[in-house]
Amino acid sequence: MSRFLVVFSVLLCTVMSQPGWAEQSALVTTLDLSEVERGYVALDYAYFSESLDVFDFASKLNSTFKPKDAASVYGSVGYKPTDNLMMSYQREATSAATSRDREPFEVESSVQGDALLVQWQLPERAGYGLQVLAGLATRAQDNLRVECYAYSGLTVGSCDGADLTFTDQETGQAEPAVVTAAEEDRWHIGLLLKKQYGNGISLWHRLRFSHSEIDTETQSAFLELDDPFLLGIRFNGEPLGDTIARLKRTFPQEAPWSERTLRYDIGLNVPVGSRWLLTGEIGFLKVSRTDYEELDGVPNYESNALLNASIWYNPLGTLALFGRAELSQHYLLGLDPMIYNQRTAKFFEHPYAQVSAGLLYTF
Repeated sequence: MSRFLVVFSVLLCTVMSQPGWAEQSALVTTLDLSEVERGYVALDYAYFSESLDVFDFASKLNSTFKPKDAASVYGSVGYKPTDNLMMSYQREATSAATSRDREPFEVESSVQGDALLVQWQLPERAGYGLQVLAGLATRAQDNLRVECYAYSGLTVGSCDGADLTFTDQETGQAEPAVVTAAEEDRWHIGLLLKKQYGNGISLWHRLRFSHSEIDTETQSAFLELDDPFLLGIRFNGEPLGDTIARLKRTFPQEAPWSERTLRYDIGLNVPVGSRWLLTGEIGFLKVSRTDYEELDGVPNYESNALLNASIWYNPLGTLALFGRAELSQHYLLGLDPMIYNQRTAKFFEHPYAQVSAGLLYTF
């Protein structure tokens, strides 16, 4: 199940897709630097449609938005300037769509991201290979124009049947109901300890700390309305100003905030024959936030548990194909900070799963 909640939350200024180093993170624990002569290229693809919602997550959202489909593509390339140093770059492109039984009937959005990762191999300690990890990632949701939006019996925007339409004084064109955007800048550091056993079996531990800065933006002539006469007009039994105030509370805060995550994972890699590899890992993470405004009655989740597994197949040479399944206890808590905000927090009560597939070529 791919990250459709972002599109459901599009009017909440959240964004979609996986964390910026999702594929890189999996490669770090599977691919030993000694196995790479000079570098690698990799491709990872994740897809979601309603038929793949095995946890019936959509029915638990209690929202007018429902997931339709989503797809994420990650391409990465790594290079070893020295025997004990690997540098890699990853590009992310994600698109998703949701449907609704009222305006907007369908919403499409996209996210672009870039991530850099450095792996530095240190001398062995107590039988464990030791690696220092450091990375940067930046992600941005493209400006999303929602032409029309219905809320509490009131429809605003540039569509047939709109109760209120605002016109741009410079262009003379009708303005959209809302335009949203979001950005995230993230860095992380970590340690990877890996011990080799007989028959190619390896046990590894990884500890990482990440820091994210999240900034959202919402533009709407309706939400910015300040004319006392218009705000006092009663619509559906209440002043328009009260309706606007309630609608504003459904959006994330305007001020930027930061999120810090401390995460520990332990995993096992087990070769099966000469061409297959099975991997499994469990992880735990703790989240803290700064400048984040907690609201009364809104739950605040700060911990998550993870379970991941993958299967790798080497059909020829240095080419490998893989499939991966990922499960988390509390949706994407600690994995995708841009999705978590005052409106979406309640949905993080539920578990989440997704599957992906890709290929890896080393040279």
